[in-house]
Amino acid sequence: MSLDGATVVVVGAGYPSKRRLYQRATQLGARVVLVDEPGHWSSTLADEGEVANWIGAPIVGEADRDAAAVLDALDTAGIRPDAVTTFWEDEVCVVARVAAALGLAGNPVAAIDTARSKVRTRELSRQLGLPTPRAKRVRSLDELFAAADHVGFPAVVKPEFGASAMGCVRVDDVDSLPGVYRLVRDVVNPETDGIFRSGNDLLLEQYLDGVEFDIDLVMSNGKCMFSSVSQNWPTAEPSFQEKGLHCPPDHDRKAVGKLVELAVDTAQKFGLGRGVLHIEGKCTSRGPRLVEVNARMGGGRVYEIVRDVWGVDLVEMQLRASLDLPVGPRPSRKPQCYAANLFIHAPATGRLTSLPLPATTQPGCLDIDIDIDAEIGDAVSGPEAIFASVLAEVVITAKDIKRARQVADEVIRNAPHVEPAPLP
Repeated sequence: MSLDGATVVVVGAGYPSKRRLYQRATQLGARVVLVDEPGHWSSTLADEGEVANWIGAPIVGEADRDAAAVLDALDTAGIRPDAVTTFWEDEVCVVARVAAALGLAGNPVAAIDTARSKVRTRELSRQLGLPTPRAKRVRSLDELFAAADHVGFPAVVKPEFGASAMGCVRVDDVDSLPGVYRLVRDVVNPETDGIFRSGNDLLLEQYLDGVEFDIDLVMSNGKCMFSSVSQNWPTAEPSFQEKGLHCPPDHDRKAVGKLVELAVDTAQKFGLGRGVLHIEGKCTSRGPRLVEVNARMGGGRVYEIVRDVWGVDLVEMQLRASLDLPVGPRPSRKPQCYAANLFIHAPATGRLTSLPLPATTQPGCLDIDIDIDAEIGDAVSGPEAIFASVLAEVVITAKDIKRARQVADEVIRNAPHVEPAPLP
C-alpha cells in the first residue's frame, strides 16, 4: 500500500474553502472520492478534476443511519476504498463507523463518539482522573438552574455538539440564566447549522480563566509524533468568537509544555491513537485544562499555518494514518516563519458598506492570505447581537512575530463600515 494511487473516501466536504485540502490530497497522488448530500456545493469538484469522484448520500445527522447510507452509496458505485477519512467535524462519527465496517484503519468508534460529545468528554475525563472543569448536561431551563448550583459562577453555556464557538456564552449570575438560555436555544438548532442535527442538549461548565491555545497533534500507534501550538487572542466575551491567534506561541514555555502533555495524555487515554487531532485548552491559574477534543484536523487555515511554520503537511499525515502507513513527520527544528491569523467581524448590526482588506503584499511579510465571507450590501450582525457576523479571515506570515502582529493590528484598525440598523 502506498499513498500514490490509493482510493481515499472523504465523507463530508464541509465549507467551500476546504477544497484546498482535497486539491492537496489529489496532488499527493490519492484518488479522492468525496461523499456528501445530494446538491452539495462539492458535487462539481469531480467534473473540475479536483477529486476523482463525487457520490451523493442522504445525511440526516444520525451517525448509524448516515454510515449505513455511505456504505450503500459506495457499494452501489462499486467503490472499494483503501481508506476513509474526513476533515469535517460533522462527520467524524460517521467515518469511524464506516472504517470499522470496512475493516479499515481508524480510531475506535467509542473514542470518536466521546470526543464528539462535549458532555461525554467531561464525564470520561473525570472518570480517568484528568483535570477537568465541573460540568453538567442541560436539557431545560430548570436543569440549567440546577446545574448552576453544582457548577457555580462564572460559567459557560455551550451546545453538546457544535464547532467554532457557536452557541457558547459566558454567564456570571443566576439572573442571567433565562436570557442566556433563550439566546443559546435560538442558535442550537439544525436551521442555524447542520451540525446541530446530532442533538441539541446543552452543557453548563465552569469558566476557565487564562490564555487559550490550539494544539495540533499527529498520533501514530498511540504515540505523539508531532505537536504544533497556536496561541489564541482574547475572545469576544460573553461569546467566545475567535478574534485571532499566532503561531508559534510566545507564552511561558513551561506552562505551554504542560498543556501539550495533558492534550497528549488525554488523547491516549481516550483511545485516539491515530491521525491528526485538534485539541483546545487553556493555561489557567489552576494549571492546564482542556476546552475540547476534536478527532480531526483543525479547520480554517490550520493546515497552511502548520505547513508554513513547521514544514509539516497535516493533509499528508492524515491520509497516511488513514491508510495505515507510517506518518514520519519531519518538522523543522526552528520556526520557518511566524503566522498571525485574524478574524474580521462586523462592528455593528446593519448593512455592510465597506470591507477594507490588506494588500496581499506588505513590506516585511512573506505572504498574506484572505478568505472573504461577506459581500458589500449583506445584512450583518454586530457584537450587540452576541454572535457577530464573520466578514473575513486573514493569515499573515512574516519572518518574525512582531511584524506579523504589526500588520494584523493595521488590519484591525482599518475596520469595516456598517450602516447601522436596529436588531430585529
